Amino acid sequence: MSVLLAAVACREGAAGRSAPTASAASSATSASKPAAAPARRDGTTPSASSTTPPSRCTGGRLSLSLGRVSPGAGNRYVPLVFTNTGTESCSLNGYPGVTLLDSAGDRIGEPAQRQGPDAPTVTLEPGGSAYAALHTVVEGVTDKPCSPRAAQVQAYPPGSTWALRTPANSFRVCGDIFEVSAVKPGRHP
Repeated sequence: MSVLLAAVACREGAAGRSAPTASAASSATSASKPAAAPARRDGTTPSASSTTPPSRCTGGRLSLSLGRVSPGAGNRYVPLVFTNTGTESCSLNGYPGVTLLDSAGDRIGEPAQRQGPDAPTVTLEPGGSAYAALHTVVEGVTDKPCSPRAAQVQAYPPGSTWALRTPANSFRVCGDIFEVSAVKPGRHP
């Protein structure tokens, strides 16, 4: 074995090059892969722009829930929460499609309009959550009436053609204002 190593060393020295050692080769390999960002307490991982996010979250890997209404200065905000129920990370990016449904499953009013800036891709670790904020106004803020109270909220996760549903907890739209933000990490603002 020592004769073989000496022969390799002589051959490499004669050519003016040195062979990479095993540790140098492994360093080069690990340097080419960026380190994964640590998961946040809410189970999300911020996506670095230089890395490719995991596959998009699909229906079999997500659940939907509605958070608590947050009132403020004539406005009503409620987080629409997507949770990764799968065993692998997945990602969401953009705006969900959101409609309110009555007890028969019929749509109430118009779908939510996109509001606010785009947000970066959110990576959901297993059990992690992301939310999109639903917004309407308090009854009486505008001359337009409120819609009937919804039985369910139906949401299409960003980039999806299948919908999830969750109880609406009597949420209703007032003043013809129904908006949704882009998906952000966590369960609430």
